[in-house]
Amino acid sequence: MTVQCQSAPNGRATVVDFTSTSSVTNVPSWLLEFYSKVQKQAESWSYQRRVRRSRRVLESLPEHILHDIGWPNVDDRLPGIAKNTAAFKRGQ
Repeated sequence: MTVQCQSAPNGRATVVDFTSTSSVTNVPSWLLEFYSKVQKQAESWSYQRRVRRSRRVLESLPEHILHDIGWPNVDDRLPGIAKNTAAFKRGQ
């Protein structure tokens, strides 16, 4: 980030640049690679958490609502859920 300020004392223009000291070019490549891997893993954990939370919410719904929304067919959209409806009804 660069911030530029201009002042005009005595009719002269002065430009002052303030540049941040933490620039991406100063970071070692191994650190950027490590950060990228950590970020991907965090995104993966976040996605898995959302899927588990969605499953918990769906499985906690009453039976008549599950029937209305067609729950045995909904599980095709959520990864990691058994496709066998009988296994779902048994509670896996």
